[in-house]
Amino acid sequence: MSSPRPVFQPLYLQVKRYLMEAVSAGEWLADESLPSEYTLADRFQVSQGTVRKALDALVAEGLLLRRQGVGTFVAAWPDEWQWSALCASGSDGLAAPERVEPELLSCGRGVASERASDMLQLRRNAPVRLVRRQLRVAGRMVGYEESVLDAERFDRLEPRLIKQYAGQMYRLYAAEFGVRVGGVQEWFVAAPADEEPWLRFPEHSPLLRVMRRACDLGGLPVEWRRMWLDSRLVQYRRL
Repeated sequence: MSSPRPVFQPLYLQVKRYLMEAVSAGEWLADESLPSEYTLADRFQVSQGTVRKALDALVAEGLLLRRQGVGTFVAAWPDEWQWSALCASGSDGLAAPERVEPELLSCGRGVASERASDMLQLRRNAPVRLVRRQLRVAGRMVGYEESVLDAERFDRLEPRLIKQYAGQMYRLYAAEFGVRVGGVQEWFVAAPADEEPWLRFPEHSPLLRVMRRACDLGGLPVEWRRMWLDSRLVQYRRL
């Protein structure tokens, strides 16, 4: 049997990957400017045109942004609600997104369920961090969420850190653990009010369960999150 042929990757994609890794490692933080194209070209031993093409691709993906006459900057940390929104139930779907106010309920240890293991690419019963929060809109409880994270990758995660970052989990992951979320996948299904023993919904509440897998810039799973939303109060909309 012949050996597999090496996969060719254009030079600008290699530079793009190096830049993504540098941002993920915290070499340049949110709102910080990158070195000039000339400096980057010298660093990677490529032409300025190759660097510019790599930067263009990262700007198109939202990791970087350009400020005319100033330079190229790392975009602000991703927000949990930049891909989706909660809107008042009964609206036509075009209503302005509501501001979601998460309230921390617990942050502890656990073991990965079969589903969480699959979603996070962990071994069965691997140690995980479990973060449970209540979701409020305009002071009114509209749902709950549970986030599951690899305990080895997020070994220092604790309530103090979550409060320090005002509940902005994706910003916390990037600033404290060097893990920047690059995208999410989501699934939706109806759920009973008593699906989990820790949920506190009125009996027979019609719920929407949203399942979200967040991945880092390299496409590796970072977080497996489930949200239970009272569909009488809010509707979930992809942006």
